[in-house]
Amino acid sequence: MMSIELENRKLIEDAMIALGGRMRKNKAKITSKVLRPGGKIVEKVMKTYAPVMSKYKAFNVYRTPKLNRRLKAPKGMGKIYVSIKPRQLRNSIKVFQTKAAKNSPYVIIAPKFKSGVWLCPEKGGWYMQMVQFGTDRVKPQPFVGRALRGTASGVGNLLKKNMAALVESEANKIKGIQVG
Repeated sequence: MMSIELENRKLIEDAMIALGGRMRKNKAKITSKVLRPGGKIVEKVMKTYAPVMSKYKAFNVYRTPKLNRRLKAPKGMGKIYVSIKPRQLRNSIKVFQTKAAKNSPYVIIAPKFKSGVWLCPEKGGWYMQMVQFGTDRVKPQPFVGRALRGTASGVGNLLKKNMAALVESEANKIKGIQVG
């Protein structure tokens, strides 16, 4: 049986523990320097693949008050709830973080519809699921998967490169360790 003993084993262990602690504390740096640049690329490609309504100037969504729970809404008495305009879905796609995500290193790439100006149904992309997966009257137009597959290798390489640079810069800040 053969065993190998590292010369500076204790120094290496201490350095790895210190580096792990620094990376755990720097979740904001991981998000801003690693994840957000890759997310911006996916966002750009997702916007190009998002379908644009070309036949009509707007698509009206109706909400009709019912006379009775058991009855259907009367025909011709519909009230327009929202008028969806062309490129509305495309314009609402953004890279963002929720308030809960501030403590975790991750970003969301999706249409915004829950905060700010996007809260207004006339602007937000709240109907993305209906476009992506279709309804009983509308054919599905999947674009998210195409965008992810189209950017997978390039964004993956960018994430690896940015994460390696971040780990190297954090390791160089630890006393007595030089990487590279």
